[in-house]
Amino acid sequence: MKNKLGTLSDADELRRQAEQQLTNQQEPGPSAESAQRLLHELQVHQIELEMQNEALREARVEAESALERYTELYDHAPVGYATFSRDGIICRANLAAGGLLGLERSKLSRRNLEFFIESKDIPVYRALLSRVFWGGCQGNL
Repeated sequence: MKNKLGTLSDADELRRQAEQQLTNQQEPGPSAESAQRLLHELQVHQIELEMQNEALREARVEAESALERYTELYDHAPVGYATFSRDGIICRANLAAGGLLGLERSKLSRRNLEFFIESKDIPVYRALLSRVFWGGCQGNL
């Protein structure tokens, strides 16, 4: 029993010394006035963050709405639209492009447009692609 009590009093003594050392290290606490000022600054900062958060939410809603409008315009346009990589691979196409090329839109992705071009016209197509993607395109194509 004595061993447990001795350990307990050692722990109590260690805690007392640690608290004393902490008290000696601490600077005097802030005055009530500076604490009030600090609290006010924190509250103002919190309100600023809430206002910024609300502005971000509104911007996100606007961006999502714009994306939805763009998608509607792109996908349901009466003309064929397609987005290509630099090497002529179809990245995205709208419904009209699928109809013009005779494939479902989902089957156009990752296909090379050369697949749909007559072999005699492929050199002209490649020259056009090179001019568009590598900087030689000025005015009419």
